[in-house]
Amino acid sequence: MASPSIVDRLLRRAEATPDDPFAYVQAERQTTAIAAADLVDEAGRWARLLVEDGCRPGDVVILVLRHGPELYTAFLGCVLAGCVPSFMPFLTPKQDPRLYWQSHDALFRRIRAACIVTWTENAALLRDMIPDLPYRVRVIGEQVGLPPLPPRRLAGGEEPALLQHSSGTTSLKKGVALSHGAIIRQVESYSGQLGLARGDVIASWLPLYHDMGLIACFMAPLLTDTTVVSLDAFEWVARPQILLAAIAAHRAHWCWLPNFAFAHLARTRRPGEHFDLSSVRAFINCSEPCKAETFDQFRTTFADCGVTATQLQTCYAMAETVFAVTQSGLDRPVGRIALSPVALAEEQILPPRQGETPTTVVSVGLAIPGIAVRILDSADQPLPDDRIGQVAVTGQFLFSGYYALPDETAAAFVGEWYRTGDLGFTRNGELYITGRLKDVIIVHGKNLYAHDIEAVANRIDGVKAGRAVAVGAFNPNMGSEDLVLICETTLEDPTARRDLRRAVRTTIEAHYGLPGVVAHVTDPGWLVKTTSGKISRKENLAKFMRETARG
Repeated sequence: MASPSIVDRLLRRAEATPDDPFAYVQAERQTTAIAAADLVDEAGRWARLLVEDGCRPGDVVILVLRHGPELYTAFLGCVLAGCVPSFMPFLTPKQDPRLYWQSHDALFRRIRAACIVTWTENAALLRDMIPDLPYRVRVIGEQVGLPPLPPRRLAGGEEPALLQHSSGTTSLKKGVALSHGAIIRQVESYSGQLGLARGDVIASWLPLYHDMGLIACFMAPLLTDTTVVSLDAFEWVARPQILLAAIAAHRAHWCWLPNFAFAHLARTRRPGEHFDLSSVRAFINCSEPCKAETFDQFRTTFADCGVTATQLQTCYAMAETVFAVTQSGLDRPVGRIALSPVALAEEQILPPRQGETPTTVVSVGLAIPGIAVRILDSADQPLPDDRIGQVAVTGQFLFSGYYALPDETAAAFVGEWYRTGDLGFTRNGELYITGRLKDVIIVHGKNLYAHDIEAVANRIDGVKAGRAVAVGAFNPNMGSEDLVLICETTLEDPTARRDLRRAVRTTIEAHYGLPGVVAHVTDPGWLVKTTSGKISRKENLAKFMRETARG
């Protein structure tokens, strides 16, 4: 008997209840309903296009698509054709098109992509900027009118179902090949833990190139016969209330959000707006450090809409385990521990000292069935409760390695345990995250690698070579980190320094498509080094915070 694939449940759903809604895709103030049978038919047309174009089972197909029904139909068409789909972010107006395509081209060549599926204007840009394309390009609309490829039993089990890339900077994106079996096991475990069941509705603006959007808001509905209300991330940022309106209109039960999104929703609520949010079983905070103050702000702002403390829950997740590792209990408010910030900076768990403003850390819950968590010291030995160390995980749906990166894979494991690069501790089985070992800055759910950003900054005229450091400074108003570039310069003229700040800011924003970069230009010798001569991001962040606090 063939092992199950991620589309088996969809095929059964389309046959048994063809009109059952899989998704309501909302874009540009219009909503497109996709029934199960229509999803299979349209995916079949994409499968026909890819097969006739020469794509073979196991080929990697890259999807660079704007928000719309094609996100779902083209992806599933790849699966029906036996290919391995991988979502990539769509080019934004803030990004330099040449930088975007040239850096992605290097990634596509490394993973030996066979085909790119995108919009017509993107295809024209790609062909213009990369004239020697080693992969084929297909565009939206070419599938229209083709007869669907008949659904058939697919190789499932431990065969790759998709390639999930980190949401990091382009040149360092690491691909995680997730098998059909791993995805099915993870979703079954996590949905069982939550009580996610047929008839439930998930509301989401999360992009599908991020593991939270891809798994919680695409694979989970696919495998549990639930429905997703899917919004455009760019529209949501501009009009955040559309998520709350969608929850109220569809009586949604589940909503996954990064920490900054809770803050954005609370900060932008307008007088007179009211949304009935009482149908939600859980708003689940994930992908960024979960902050107690953000939960408090959200609950206070929307208490009159039916939001309670018990609805606000947490999760710890990563692409390397498909998605969720831990989940807080849905029957009670999330646990909190008040700690001494001074002791915490020294990786000690102590209560606040007299006169200290405590740092509150929130629980991200217990490990879900099929996964195990432990805390490791610097020698990779397990630590007991209330000792801070590196979080390590293992289990039934752990990935087998980074795609085409054997050295990085080997460095990430100690035996069967994957070292996450996150710092934390356990107490009574629950996990608390306190920081990161990796030089990663998380801005609005996007992972940015500090040394990669610094390499870009060091190429800017006026920045002293090798004297730029990138750090993340938590912004409580935004509920996320600000990306801060601290750069030394020999320029003395105030106008020249102002121009350099602007150049640093605009260059980094154009390279990564991020608004709000903070450029801090300093005199030579400002940056703090470790005893070994390396620039210390931790110490320089602390120095920057002290100076900015003084104004």
